[in-house]
Amino acid sequence: MRTAMALCVAAMPALPGDVRAGTDGWSPDPAHNLVIAGRSGEEVQAKILPLSDGGFYVSWFDNTDGGYDVRLQRLDVDGRALWVDNGMVVADRSFDWTTDYGFTVDADDHAVLSFQCCTQGGPDERLVLARIAPDGTRAWPAPGIDVTLAGDAAAVSQVSATSDGDVVVAWMTATGQGRAQKFDGNGTAAWAAGGVEIAGPAGASRFIADVRPGANGDAIVSWSNQPNFLTRVLYAQKLAAADGAALWGTGVRVSETGNLQAGYFPPFMGDGEGGAVFAYYDNTGVVFDIRVQHIDSGAKRRFGPTGVLATTDGTRNHVSSAAAYDPASGDIFVAWVDDQTVSMQVMHSLRAQRIDADGNRQWGDDGVELVPPAVATTGENALSRPVVLLAPDGVIVAWTTGNTSVTSHPVRAQYLGRDGIVRWPQPADIKTAPTTTARLAGANSAAGYAAFVWSDAPDNDPAGNDVLGHRLDYDAKPDDVLFADGFEPAD
Repeated sequence: MRTAMALCVAAMPALPGDVRAGTDGWSPDPAHNLVIAGRSGEEVQAKILPLSDGGFYVSWFDNTDGGYDVRLQRLDVDGRALWVDNGMVVADRSFDWTTDYGFTVDADDHAVLSFQCCTQGGPDERLVLARIAPDGTRAWPAPGIDVTLAGDAAAVSQVSATSDGDVVVAWMTATGQGRAQKFDGNGTAAWAAGGVEIAGPAGASRFIADVRPGANGDAIVSWSNQPNFLTRVLYAQKLAAADGAALWGTGVRVSETGNLQAGYFPPFMGDGEGGAVFAYYDNTGVVFDIRVQHIDSGAKRRFGPTGVLATTDGTRNHVSSAAAYDPASGDIFVAWVDDQTVSMQVMHSLRAQRIDADGNRQWGDDGVELVPPAVATTGENALSRPVVLLAPDGVIVAWTTGNTSVTSHPVRAQYLGRDGIVRWPQPADIKTAPTTTARLAGANSAAGYAAFVWSDAPDNDPAGNDVLGHRLDYDAKPDDVLFADGFEPAD
């Protein structure tokens, strides 16, 4: 696998004459992003999660020494690296390719990661869980505690902190079973040896999509239920805190209609009250739709058997969805890419919608337009990887422009109010260097700003992908670098 990652934020001075800032903290210049990891090899699949002090953990795979090792770095509130340059090695692995991995922060601000270790296809290959303290020391012996037996590979895993201070890890076995296990801070398993099987419809493989906390120490797991190659249906199950028993019968089908795209395993959000909020795209036979659903703690589908569509338009494909949930209001904010073909040309645009607590569209039946349609056939206007983060009285929506057909992939963002009106007269630049970008991710700081990470190839060579970062303030002003040229007058 060949990808690259970066973090973007606006705050501290950049190193003069350098394309990217060093480890002195967040750079205010989107042309000089903070380098989180800049070794000579490929560093990919970066993720970012916030800490209670306003800083972040950033994780990624590093193939510089071969094997896609797991690395982790801690940043303070100003974006300064607190551990060794290029992060600590969580696990020294021997893998030729990567899959997704789990990453969470527990109640004690420890980073917890789930991943395959340590030799691909070897007798020692198994699922491992690592817990790293804020000072960079290991809570459990390296590389971590074994979740599965040696030789029992798990293609993909996800992990989540729970409300009682523990963590739950979920994975799919080589035989297609979905399983889960709960661990306390000492690494002691709380459920049956080998974990519990995730109850769902019989005769189907359970491709784990996500796991989130329920209430009272419970956990909610979602998966793509696949009885055959052509059928891919999104399901969810709640597991009891004490023993992992199924609390939602044989699982809840998120929508009675729609089929997931192959290879798509959408994340979801916990509602803070023991329920789950979903915003994803699926296909009903004509076009891809953006579907939103809220399952409450008692397994009731609050938005009906088929959920609610973010847009009623049936002429365009609606894909690449991302969402944020506001537990205070019950609002669900979702953004997506519209894809259509007009006169033999592929057109991309970016739209967003707010769904209220009762499942009603609040920004019209087609949502609001953030990026107007543009020809994406040759790649330079192709849109991908939107990120939606809560902000005061609204959301920040970020996106990447450009696909693999071109080498310049800028990253921009817009502040969208709860009323559906943009707060900034022009999008904010997060990354402007003429390099490739992949896997944009983001998180909110406890100090009140947004930070973004993505893969970045400084010389447009994927084999040299780095992990970069950037900060974006909610209250960006005209004198910020983001708006150095001033605001354009309103119409």
